Amino acid sequence: MMINKRMYRELNRGMGILFFIVAVIVTPFACNQGGGNLFGENILPSFRANLSDDELYLYNLMMNYRHQNGLASIPVSSNLSCVARIHARDLELHPPAKPCSMHSWSRYGSWKPFCDTGGGSGKFMWSKPAELTGYSGKGYEIAAWTSDRIDPGTALSLWIGSSAHNAVIINAGTWNRSRWNAVGLAISDHYALVWFGTEPDIVSKSPYY
Repeated sequence: MMINKRMYRELNRGMGILFFIVAVIVTPFACNQGGGNLFGENILPSFRANLSDDELYLYNLMMNYRHQNGLASIPVSSNLSCVARIHARDLELHPPAKPCSMHSWSRYGSWKPFCDTGGGSGKFMWSKPAELTGYSGKGYEIAAWTSDRIDPGTALSLWIGSSAHNAVIINAGTWNRSRWNAVGLAISDHYALVWFGTEPDIVSKSPYY
């Protein structure tokens, strides 16, 4: 079939539209110290750690639970919260299939993708904050999912009911020598994520503002 100039222009236009659609799906998400574009919103640096009502409620529930166990509150980290929000969006758009756990990251982003199956794959999770943000330390994530819209109380109950997740929250077991100095939170439609770090975040702040 011969392609004339008009057909060529239409074909190029169609390819441009297709490229735009694909670009929207795989647009890299990035956290940076100077603020920037996060999920289509221009967010000022000083407000990047702001928590949604649900995220703030989850933070309060979790800190109250730590207080009940004789532990101090953890400062909210802008960087770890940014990582949590990026991952929550990635999970919503590209939920992992077995054997990959919820700690996995898809190939649809500017990050290094990996399938978390436990064991040695944890190192790829630990490095995500440094990969995506200015946070210098390792990050340790707990995640919860529900088929209906998740709420803070359900998320915390699921974690408390899991000895491995509960240990992370209250620094028990293998985590008893760790001291959390930064925490980031995100709640999306079906996922709740919390990232813990031992290194203080230079842009950490109190959520009470």
